[in-house]
Amino acid sequence: MIDESNPAGRLHKILSMAKRQADGKKVREVWAEAVGLENDDMIVTKGVVALYTLSQEIQSLIKMNESLNHDLYLSSFNRIDKTFFPLILNAEWKTAKGHLTDEAMTRLQFCAEELTKFYSEESLEEEDLQDIIEITDNLFDALNQSSFSDILRLTLLEEVQKVRNAIVIYKIKGAKGLKEALQGTIGAVVVSQEDLKMESEQNKEVIQKIGQLIDKLDAFTSRALKLKRMLTKPIRFLLEKVTDSECEEEIEGA
Repeated sequence: MIDESNPAGRLHKILSMAKRQADGKKVREVWAEAVGLENDDMIVTKGVVALYTLSQEIQSLIKMNESLNHDLYLSSFNRIDKTFFPLILNAEWKTAKGHLTDEAMTRLQFCAEELTKFYSEESLEEEDLQDIIEITDNLFDALNQSSFSDILRLTLLEEVQKVRNAIVIYKIKGAKGLKEALQGTIGAVVVSQEDLKMESEQNKEVIQKIGQLIDKLDAFTSRALKLKRMLTKPIRFLLEKVTDSECEEEIEGA
């Protein structure tokens, strides 16, 4: 059984599903179904770009091991990448599908087996994923309705949208994509820390939701990628809605 907890395993699963699709299907339909995306040109295009990026990541990881025969493992990636580009969404799947030869899929399977030796991550359960989606959607709506300044609101909305995008392509990028989105959100909070403190009285519930999302993402990505949690005292004031001077002094001394 192929380990799907590493980039090569995830790509193999997606491409295997795509390969089983009928020749006469449109390319858009195939990628939407294989990745679990909405059948929309922009969304599917972003998903295919993410698949290509995943392919490049796999090749880089294999090349990191100098003891491997790189030609043996990577010689079929040129064919695999031709499945992604040129991307003609309305074309029939037959042409692109032809690049997914049995040899290419077997070599990709070898890559997945090799990466298992030093790369793995815990998968997000469907229940957890739905929980994150609900928290993210609620926060997005709350930010739109908040009394934050326009600049602060737009800054935070942009970061929440990045989390949404990471959720959409979770099947491709895994926990790494969520971690990157988390880093961006934490960065925005740190930069906007003073503004958020000033807004803490009028927008307590919104700030609480920001902290809730950060905490949820941090807990999952640290567990999935076997990393230490990223939350620090300057961020925790969101979770505790710190407004008194004693807590502010503690934050500043962190």
